[in-house]
Amino acid sequence: MAGFSQTQQPAIIEDTTRIVELREVTITSTQKTAKQQLINFFKANSSVTLEEILSRLPEISLLRRGSYGMEPSIRSFTGGQINVLVDGMRIHGACADKMDPATIYIEPINLENLQVQTAITGFMSGSAIGGTVNMKMAEPDFLNVNKITGLISSGYQTAAKSFYESARLNYSTGKWAFRMSGTYRNNKNYRSGGGDIIDFSQYEKVNYSISAKYQHTLYTYFKADLLGDDGWNIGYPALPMDVGYAAARIGSLSMHRENPSKSLYKWQVKIYANKIDHSMDDTKRPNVPMHMDMPGWSKTYGAYTEAELKINQKQRLLLRADGSSTFLKASMTMYQPGELPMYMLTWPDNRKNQSGISAAWLLQIDSTLKLQVTGRTDFISYKLVSQEAKDQVSIFGYPSANRKDLLKNISAVISKKISQKIKVSASIAYVERMPTASELYGFYLFNSNDGYDYIGNPKLKIEKSLQADLSVIYNWKNNRVQLSYFYSSLFDYLTGTINSSFSTMTIGAKGVKEFINIPNASVSGVEGSVVLKPAPAIDVVSTVRYTAGKDNKGNSLPLIAPLKNTTSIRYQPKNFSVQLEAEAASKQGHINIEAGEDVTTGYSLLHIRFGYNTMILNNTIELQGGVENIFDRKYHEHLDWGNISRPGRNVYIQFRVYL
Repeated sequence: MAGFSQTQQPAIIEDTTRIVELREVTITSTQKTAKQQLINFFKANSSVTLEEILSRLPEISLLRRGSYGMEPSIRSFTGGQINVLVDGMRIHGACADKMDPATIYIEPINLENLQVQTAITGFMSGSAIGGTVNMKMAEPDFLNVNKITGLISSGYQTAAKSFYESARLNYSTGKWAFRMSGTYRNNKNYRSGGGDIIDFSQYEKVNYSISAKYQHTLYTYFKADLLGDDGWNIGYPALPMDVGYAAARIGSLSMHRENPSKSLYKWQVKIYANKIDHSMDDTKRPNVPMHMDMPGWSKTYGAYTEAELKINQKQRLLLRADGSSTFLKASMTMYQPGELPMYMLTWPDNRKNQSGISAAWLLQIDSTLKLQVTGRTDFISYKLVSQEAKDQVSIFGYPSANRKDLLKNISAVISKKISQKIKVSASIAYVERMPTASELYGFYLFNSNDGYDYIGNPKLKIEKSLQADLSVIYNWKNNRVQLSYFYSSLFDYLTGTINSSFSTMTIGAKGVKEFINIPNASVSGVEGSVVLKPAPAIDVVSTVRYTAGKDNKGNSLPLIAPLKNTTSIRYQPKNFSVQLEAEAASKQGHINIEAGEDVTTGYSLLHIRFGYNTMILNNTIELQGGVENIFDRKYHEHLDWGNISRPGRNVYIQFRVYL
């Protein structure tokens, strides 16, 4: 099982970025940041998905529509409010119903680390009011010349009778290095607490990647990456349809240069392209009143360059320039018995062109005081690219749905070391984000959570936010306590409102909602973590988060997770470990009924995990196992659509051989 660790981005204040390493990494810096302490502790079942890893971070919650394709939320910001990047590249799902967030196309075995930034500096890679998740892919290494290294892994879990097989290999010739990885997952319908089988929760997928690196000089290398992901027979129990297939192809070429002795000590350039094909499927559902085909396509190409400069001993500068172009199209064909098929575009053919520049200036004022100022501007254009798309959108009285917008983002972060044990940081930011293609052009997109069809509005205003953040960290020896408070005041907040002048398209829908801007809303909350080491072989970690949100009328915002705490105690003498983990969430009574929410009861769970490693024939052998939800509780989280119960007692075992 790979340990989780963290490294620090040179030009970003360490308390604004969380980086989770997903392989064994040696921390060479003598400085141990607060988040490094926290992330170093986490050790998860090596068969977990990327979503399950994300869910462990205190800033992130997951919107769940099934056991696959969970959508990340940063401090209750989601969808178009956040950036989800793959190695700095933009990637857009091809499903109008959000069944395929970009996180499903990455597996832990082909990922080096997760970089999570909240809104204060999370717009460096693109305008956003909620922050950024960047999934950095693992690179080939040159450590073992003319030798194949890697690992083979196999695992089984009882809740879904699921198999997980994976492998990665690395080979180097000295100047060249190659890395390949592959993963296969096969999950049946899982069993919830109490023994109920959750129908349509199955999925099957393969994921594969290959990367080649050429060391041109001591300071410069070139790299090519190709990532593929194919899923099929993917069930979504909270939705009226499943997914027949979802396929992704992601490729890039890049140049990297790093020379610590130069003022321009880091520089990289990357060009990339990706394509997503996605098709919803209702043929396996019983009693379907009308069969529908719903395919979707996403094609993106782009480039970016990043540079890091040392101005002098006290000042550094991070620069980024990027551009991308994304084409989206999704359609629906309805086959009503005895009638001709009915065809419409749910995403009318549209193209989004984006170009932006950003900069972060870091000033070390003195040995205890740091200042960081970050800014970004984006120029974004949307246009409909077919006559069919233009004709369909004009039905709602929009003769021209094309638009051009200039987005602006700026923030300041100051951190002060009060004493050897106490550090305080405060920040403020103004950020903006564009409406999404669904919000602008969506055509009768059914939301099964509230039961309404949704229609886009090309005249929407940009969503804006003024945000503040305060954090206090107390360190002593190998122990640390951190507490953060954040507040976001939102302007021209995007939401859906009932429009009774439209008739429903989806059978059984309650009505039609149109996307609009409301004057204002607010989101605030706290996050805390405790890391203790009472003895050399014992570690204790506890994290807690709470968020609240209100609209301009004082109503609760939807999709706000309640108070949640996770506490773990791990005993690890030498090559054996045992970990007891408690997870608990409170009742969520602050709900938005118009958004289809109801009160969610609280829950508490207990998990136990074991690990053992040894050497056999000069190879490291690792065995992991454990029991999740030991008492087989039947529960669901507030962000789980349809109140679908989560897995019950799950016994897992994982076997790994390091080559």
